[in-house]
Amino acid sequence: MRRRDFLVGSAATAGLLYGGSAYGQVWGHAPEESASLLLGEGVKANKVLEVFLYGGLSPWESFYTVPEFGRPEDPDYANQQFYLFQSQLSDVFTGACGIPNDQWMQPFALDSAGTMVNLGPAAQPFQQRPDILARMRVVVMRHALEPHEAAIPYALSGMRLGSPRLVGMGAHIQRHFIEVAPRAEPYSYVLQPENILGTDNTRAADAVGLHPGSARPLALKINSSQRFLSQLDRANLGDRRAAWDALSQHYAQASRARYQVDGVPLRASSLSDHQAASTSIRQADAIRNVLGDGFMAQRGASACSASEDLAYTSMGLESAVRLLNHPTAAARYVNVVDTGLRLADGGGGYDTHFDHPYPQARNTTYMLQEVAQRINQPGENDPTKLDLDETMVVLTTEFGRTPTRQPGGNGTNHHPYGYVCILLGGPIGPDQAGVAGAIGPDGRATDYITPSELRAALLAGVGIYPFAHESFAVGDVRDVPTERDALAWLQETVLGRPA
Repeated sequence: MRRRDFLVGSAATAGLLYGGSAYGQVWGHAPEESASLLLGEGVKANKVLEVFLYGGLSPWESFYTVPEFGRPEDPDYANQQFYLFQSQLSDVFTGACGIPNDQWMQPFALDSAGTMVNLGPAAQPFQQRPDILARMRVVVMRHALEPHEAAIPYALSGMRLGSPRLVGMGAHIQRHFIEVAPRAEPYSYVLQPENILGTDNTRAADAVGLHPGSARPLALKINSSQRFLSQLDRANLGDRRAAWDALSQHYAQASRARYQVDGVPLRASSLSDHQAASTSIRQADAIRNVLGDGFMAQRGASACSASEDLAYTSMGLESAVRLLNHPTAAARYVNVVDTGLRLADGGGGYDTHFDHPYPQARNTTYMLQEVAQRINQPGENDPTKLDLDETMVVLTTEFGRTPTRQPGGNGTNHHPYGYVCILLGGPIGPDQAGVAGAIGPDGRATDYITPSELRAALLAGVGIYPFAHESFAVGDVRDVPTERDALAWLQETVLGRPA
């Protein structure tokens, strides 16, 4: 074969792999043998709001409270889990948060081991919303990565740090919908507060992995300044804006032309990424119009006797719901990183190494209040709030907190060996509500989902086939021989929907 013919054929194949799916199909389509398993309209979620609880949500006082575990008289695990800080709980939950002692716990569902799991006092805002509980699935998680720097990217992507396939859910969704219906406005956004620790790798939420640059979500900082809105206006260019855009496009096209054989573009990911970035700049007006003048407006909040004038979670959630409900360019996915009403002593909202009870109670209660008040109650139909028939709300975290004290203090350590994530709405209906998995009296999960399996299931929950070169492999799901079997297992075990 002539070298030129080989290059042309390779370029065509690469174009299919990189810029679009084979045979003209949209990325994320299911092969024929699995198409019938994908969730259809009326079942799948059309939008996703993910709230990432940065630092490690403690399940013992919130979504996995088992009164039988850790009692003071327990011969093996005395004063653990919910009872770890028993002497302080009344001051925290009744005194500071105003939750009467007889309303601390509410039976929720049996786990896979047959143990009744209660909702704890920190989940009080959800306890007051039976409509939310009717569509809530508590998913028990487990992995073995204790440092934030490793656990966060694994939790946000399902891939370990260093993997070329490490990609956030936003890029998967952006890639899929930009091929279904191309538009200037993003389909995916990631909103992170300015008090994030840069070394903790939370930027994994907007990583693109092996996807093209056009799949990158729009990442924005949650802060008190709206200067970025004026930057989107590009007012500094004045009447020269059209000329600058034309010149930029000319140079981009000239560079692209150098990487062609007989008019067929060769695979050049860096050029494709540059082209996507250049196009985004020229389309800044469209993004600016979606955000509007009041985007990321400063808001205050209070919870458990604490108040803040600048409440990052409130600002992020308010902006996220606006994006998801936009009348002409609604987002399909928004990730809000939650650092709590106030940072915990270890950083983030939930990294409670030296003082566990009050920060966990305050920040969990606050976050759940903010989420609950933005979800329509039955019959409410407020267009500025979320509809759980349309939107799946996902609460994720990198790990939980140990069921025992961290030595020498009043706090807890990182605990990836048994923790929970929460799914609300979308494909989770009353028949799917409950607990998936189980945690034992020692605080370790005995039946669990891995971060890879959760991320793959979330893609399936929005009708995107989760097995592709850029996403997951069948080996990312345990003990299944084929992709079809893996998809069926994900939907049945994680989403509670038997194939």
